[in-house]
Amino acid sequence: MALGFIGLGRMGFSMVERLLLHQIPVVTYNRTADKVDEIAKKGAVPAYTVDELISKSGKNKIIWLMLPAGQVTDEMIKEILPKLNKGDIIVDGANDFYGNAEKHDQLCKEYGVHFFDCGVSGGIWGLKNGYTLMIGGPKDQFKQIEPYCKALAPKQGYGYFGPVGSGHFVKSVHNIIEYVYLQGLAEGVELLSKFKHPIKLDQATSVWEPASVVRSWLLELTTRALKREDFKEIGAKIGSVTIEELQKTRAAVNGYAPAFEAAVKIRQDASDRFALGKRTIAAVRNEFGGHAVEKK
Repeated sequence: MALGFIGLGRMGFSMVERLLLHQIPVVTYNRTADKVDEIAKKGAVPAYTVDELISKSGKNKIIWLMLPAGQVTDEMIKEILPKLNKGDIIVDGANDFYGNAEKHDQLCKEYGVHFFDCGVSGGIWGLKNGYTLMIGGPKDQFKQIEPYCKALAPKQGYGYFGPVGSGHFVKSVHNIIEYVYLQGLAEGVELLSKFKHPIKLDQATSVWEPASVVRSWLLELTTRALKREDFKEIGAKIGSVTIEELQKTRAAVNGYAPAFEAAVKIRQDASDRFALGKRTIAAVRNEFGGHAVEKK
């Protein structure tokens, strides 16, 4: 049985590559055929329509979606459900609000299809290092998707967290932590730049890397970002497509997250008061996720 995989963006493409490296057969579909052709050269089975993907996925189908959250994912789930059989499985890897996963699950149950929500972290480094997977869904069926999770994740890098919604919820909290931590790093860079004597920014962050209490992968990427030849050309605009989902997550559980809310306000502030900090965040996001940066 081949895994059906829909969505070959930055994350999806490299996830399929990692599955193939683990000798797992994968049938792939993408809206643009060039990505399908490209991954087929690496060993994936190409499909150029949803119907073709479904037919090539064999019996007891598992369809993994790596699409943008919202309308694109909603429409794809509605499109494939009538084509699946009772007992088949959909795994949604979008960055979505956990309440939407619960809605998708209710729709899937009408067709007798099992639904899993899977938060995915790892960015463009996931092919090499593995992806962190945070999974929610029916516990009895988890063993059916676990072989794919083991292939995608590093050792101890995936977990089943409970019923549908749990995976997206844990990933949302992960993203909230990311927002706050990036803000802290950016504030540190901004403050270093204000000292009366010139401080070499990337020297400070690199000295912190080996053994300081703030050492981390994001700190290492901050050093990489500061050393970039084009760093001074990077604009202060930061992408924020997940802010609404994260704010909904916090509000839904009546959570108190003042540092996150402050970080959001600073990102949305159009003034130049925190320009270096914003440029740092934008550059680090580009380093870990390939997120686009705007040049000045």
